[in-house]
Amino acid sequence: MDGKQLLIKHFNIEAERASFPAETICYESNGLLYHIIDVTGKEQQYLYELHQMSQHMLRQGDRRTAIFLRDRNGRFLITEEQREFVVLVSEKPASIRAFTGRRLAHFHLRGQLLSFQVHSASELGKWREGWEQRLERLEKSISQLVKEQDDPFAQLIVQSFPYYMGITENAIQYTVDTEIDESPQQWDSGTICHTAFSEQIWMREPAVHQPFNWVFDHPARDIAEWVRSEYWQGSLFYRTRFVDFIGQYQQVRPITAFTWRLIYARLLFPVHYFECAESYFAKGSWHVKKENEERLKRYVASSHEYEQFLASFYNRAGLSANQLNIPAITWLQ
Repeated sequence: MDGKQLLIKHFNIEAERASFPAETICYESNGLLYHIIDVTGKEQQYLYELHQMSQHMLRQGDRRTAIFLRDRNGRFLITEEQREFVVLVSEKPASIRAFTGRRLAHFHLRGQLLSFQVHSASELGKWREGWEQRLERLEKSISQLVKEQDDPFAQLIVQSFPYYMGITENAIQYTVDTEIDESPQQWDSGTICHTAFSEQIWMREPAVHQPFNWVFDHPARDIAEWVRSEYWQGSLFYRTRFVDFIGQYQQVRPITAFTWRLIYARLLFPVHYFECAESYFAKGSWHVKKENEERLKRYVASSHEYEQFLASFYNRAGLSANQLNIPAITWLQ
């Protein structure tokens, strides 16, 4: 699919391929960026909700947001070579020199004002169900791996699964207990979040907020995934980085006890393990599988250190778990 010809044919736009690496097929012209997204097989309702979310964020003043572009016939969805595409347009923003908790909090504040009801693009209140289903799928897949005696990656997945299954069950129970014990406050309503947030999503070129990276969810999701990402990169070695991020965020949006418990539940859920194990069954390249095998070796070898991090999590965040009536997980002590 020739993106340049697609833009001319459907939008009467002449643009050149962007000079920087981007996560999508990206072209630029007259200070605007055009992102071509393959949406073959995506539900119409899902696409419509992302369109509404992106329009909302732009109206709220987020000028980094890419919005859906209508073609010359007024349609968002176009077909080329028996595949479906949408084009997002955004300004070419300046790079973000430094990411702060304040930036993320302002993003959540804008997203929280969304009045449109999101269904297909929402995971709000669905963590427990999603984790249970993910665990069940992986368990079924792993039951077939006992035959793969000669594959070290397969054997590593099989051997480590009981440990990570136990942690997953802890995360599910912690979420259930949170929903029973704590009452959500004003700041616990849903907002626009990211499917898997990290600083790199905002820092890389181009620094555009791309709605196909979004999901409607509790703000605890992004905070937890920032913590997870920074932990595995070794950036939380210095306690002040964590405390500064939380302090900056709370200058804009308070973090309630309910939110803290959801953050903790999400950090308990070993998504890093699932991503590696699931890659074994995906139709990826040998190179990608090898990378995930090495990552999984690192995670398994570092499991005790991660337990220690979880055990000291609230203290690292500068919180008193006792004052907030947040229960501890005894086996991590």
